Amino acid sequence: MNTKSSFPTELLPSEEAQSRLVPVAVACGLVAAGALLWRAKPRALEIPDPVPLGAKPSKSLFRRMARRSRDGVHKIAPGNISVSLGRSLVIAGGALLLTRLLDELAGED
Repeated sequence: MNTKSSFPTELLPSEEAQSRLVPVAVACGLVAAGALLWRAKPRALEIPDPVPLGAKPSKSLFRRMARRSRDGVHKIAPGNISVSLGRSLVIAGGALLLTRLLDELAGED
């Protein structure tokens, strides 16, 4: 016995309208999520400062090279990953939205 209620099909947009509206909804969601991450900067996504583990400088060549590399990467790495991730989501969502809107303006060929 099927007890699941069915959703009235007249309330749903047509298949063609869905294919036109879904990219706009996804783009708006990407922009909103990106803006939230960009603005909120959650502490869980912060990159810690590189601090030496020991007080004595190491005499090992490998450890000195690793420390020098770590300090070089720290100069270009973001302080909080959410800023970069949020910015990327906003750009991707904006590009998707702009492309979809330009598709609508261009019309069908």
